[in-house]
Amino acid sequence: MKTKYLLLAVLGLSAWGCAKENTPSTGETSQSYLNLWMDKYHPGITPTSAGLYILEDKPGTGALWNYENDYAYVEVTVRTLNGTISSTTDETLSRQLGTYVKGNYYGPRFQAIGDGYSYAGFDALLDGMKEGGERTAVVPAWMLTTKRYNTQQEYINASSISSSLIYSVKFDGQTDDVAQVEKDSLRRYVTRHFGNVAPVTYKTDESADGTFYFISDVSGFTEDDARGETDNATINYTGRLLNGQVFDTTIEKVAKDAGIYNASKTYAPVSVTFSSSWDSISMSGSSTLIDGFKGGLSLMKFVGQKAVVVFTSAHGYTSTGSGDTIPAWSPLQFELELVTDENLE
Repeated sequence: MKTKYLLLAVLGLSAWGCAKENTPSTGETSQSYLNLWMDKYHPGITPTSAGLYILEDKPGTGALWNYENDYAYVEVTVRTLNGTISSTTDETLSRQLGTYVKGNYYGPRFQAIGDGYSYAGFDALLDGMKEGGERTAVVPAWMLTTKRYNTQQEYINASSISSSLIYSVKFDGQTDDVAQVEKDSLRRYVTRHFGNVAPVTYKTDESADGTFYFISDVSGFTEDDARGETDNATINYTGRLLNGQVFDTTIEKVAKDAGIYNASKTYAPVSVTFSSSWDSISMSGSSTLIDGFKGGLSLMKFVGQKAVVVFTSAHGYTSTGSGDTIPAWSPLQFELELVTDENLE
């Protein structure tokens, strides 16, 4: 009897093992569902070699997408297969949906392209596009990964995502050097608004490299107006993107005019503790400020002084951006005013 039960147990395990091996993977299940969905809603459309289904394609007239470039400048809307919009950079569409938030950034932005940075399906969607073009395509679930494989089957086998998505992309530009693009746009911006101003630096061990500008007229101040090297003071500030959009301010009227007023926030000059070193400056007790902001403060020398500081994302939020208000690789402008010096009598 024991032998019989043992044999049954072994047979049972073998049968379970075979059944498990024959169970479709997540990728295979997604593939089967997508095939059925396409047959029902978009019959006759065949997939590209990368597995995408192109639903609409408006050719551009600019340069062809070059995979040797590391960044694409794009506008993107993402939908589920049932048509629900999960994200969009389109302001008009966001307003129509009722999801528009004043103060959020809408419009094109840089997307890093390649292994570890973008979805494989997104890269495949750009293939063959020209600048100025627009394309809508179904991106299979198994292509929604930042990893890269050699074949479609490898993507399917490795997939743990079950839902495919519909991407609508407007391709506005490309570059292999986003830092240089920022520097060039910053130079044009400064020239347009402030004239032929030279870049400066707030770092004593580095020379000016065209990524940081400080504009301030101090001709009317004297040494009697100077703050101490490590004094406590109060400042007003307003932060903007280069398109003029305000993302933060200490001034109530500016906040209301920009449509970002928050009734729970106190609008008043904030306290700053200066230091002999720019990177040790703190505001409201916190030193976790972006470098460009601290650098600008370090150059504010006189009570009553006003200044504009403009810098690339290397001094700001770099490749991460900040929430929905500051996209990645965004140059920033701050208007600063040193209101009081609590150490002056």
